[in-house]
Amino acid sequence: MVGDAMTIDPIVVDVDAPLETAARLLDVNAISGLPVIDAGGSLVGVISRTDMLGIGNGSIGRALRGQGSGIRVGEVMTSPAITVPMTCSLPEAARVMRNARVHRLVAIDDDGHAVGVLSAMDFVGLYAEVMR
Repeated sequence: MVGDAMTIDPIVVDVDAPLETAARLLDVNAISGLPVIDAGGSLVGVISRTDMLGIGNGSIGRALRGQGSGIRVGEVMTSPAITVPMTCSLPEAARVMRNARVHRLVAIDDDGHAVGVLSAMDFVGLYAEVMR
């Protein structure tokens, strides 16, 4: 089940936060993506390093270098987030990731709130444990 393999209590970022905040959270926590929530705590998207790639010297590039850009997370995030219930089976979650071509799924509770993240690296870790 997804709930058994996911990262619990994911680090999240507010949709209206400056892009610099998301970049800092990704770097400090050595992660590649963050669920994005609104003021009510509802999941509205995901922002990842991939969303920020290829921007280079533009305003997003300045944000990633710690300079003010004026860009908000909601302007760059991928929306909607690809989600699964935390009770979803791991094979089904893997199919969802493959079909959606994403590296992470946000596990949600019955109210649609992010309760965890299941990443491709979580699957690698599971495989490594099984093959031990």
